[in-house]
Amino acid sequence: MELTALQTLAFSALVVYFGRFLKKKIHFIEKYNLPSPVIGGFVVALVLAILKSHGLFEIRFTKTFEETLMIAFFASIGYSASLKLLKEGGRTVVFFLALTVGGLILQILAGIGAAKAMGLHPLMGVLTGAVSLTGGPGTSLAFGPLFEAAGVQGASAIGLTTAMGGILLGGLVGTPLATHLINKRRLKASLGSEVDASSDAPVIQARIGSDLLYHFLAIALIMGFGTTLSSWINSLGITLPIYIGSMLIAALFRNIEDIKPVFKIKAEWIEEIGAVSLTLFIATAIMSLKLDELRHAALPILIFLTLQVVLVALTAIGPAFWVAGKDYEGAIISAGYVGFMMGTSANAMANMSSLAHKYGPAPKAFLVVPLVGSCFIDFINAALITFCINYLS
Repeated sequence: MELTALQTLAFSALVVYFGRFLKKKIHFIEKYNLPSPVIGGFVVALVLAILKSHGLFEIRFTKTFEETLMIAFFASIGYSASLKLLKEGGRTVVFFLALTVGGLILQILAGIGAAKAMGLHPLMGVLTGAVSLTGGPGTSLAFGPLFEAAGVQGASAIGLTTAMGGILLGGLVGTPLATHLINKRRLKASLGSEVDASSDAPVIQARIGSDLLYHFLAIALIMGFGTTLSSWINSLGITLPIYIGSMLIAALFRNIEDIKPVFKIKAEWIEEIGAVSLTLFIATAIMSLKLDELRHAALPILIFLTLQVVLVALTAIGPAFWVAGKDYEGAIISAGYVGFMMGTSANAMANMSSLAHKYGPAPKAFLVVPLVGSCFIDFINAALITFCINYLS
């Protein structure tokens, strides 16, 4: 059975609804913040793989919209790279970003070293580190085809599986680690600080109709100029993912807007459009994965995950805590660091929220971690991954 492009998009929407249903019904999924499209897509892909292996049923998807959705998401990531916000965040944000970039480079180098030690393609170490852990499911699926073209068999499925393991470990490790720091050092929240630790989603107050269309048009323009830039760069013999140009154009556009807001684009709207695009992209990509390609990679994935969780935990409890101030806020930030370096920014916010509800507010942490973990590190990560693909292919 072959689905058209629109039927595939509709099927993706059903997968998202199915994932949300599972998340509401299964406490484990909700507790560890596993994304709905990841859960729904993975279950559907597993069922389809079983049906196909028994010769009962097969669906072939037409993924015309997948690339467009992916580019829209990465354009929203590019638009979040505001130098003005970085400056407003102060020294803590700058130092924590520098520390995080160092941790990311360590993640890449450790992965490459482990891959070579096991006789695997060095890009396997990049895939199971910076791509799937710091990058998360979306980055894994976006870069998967490039890694497969470079010689890593089943890269998309391997990246997704590692990302899911990272999300689980990020939740399991981050909060206990920060709790240990708080209790051992008898750290206390500052008196008089007020923050709503649960409010990790932007509040959108713009008008729904014309404003939404206005921001869709802005994304469309960014994507148009961005894909043109990517095509030009690739024509020079430099291998880049198709969405890199859109990220660069979006970042340029954002920083010009910060200086002189001619178009009055609201970052919250761009972020929401990116989130919707990511949700549908992940669902579309995962439900069509060939999960049988994971059989040869189970043990390496486990080894890579063990190595990376140890590295991230040691960095969080040491350098990250120290850079963040060696105080209560620093402990909360260290939990956030584990969250986004092993999974997603949602993991980071969940880790910090649970600690803040128990031990007290941490307003600085809820400023620093989203700026670094949601805005800047994804942009830098994409650049480093692209460099690795070109250098190690």
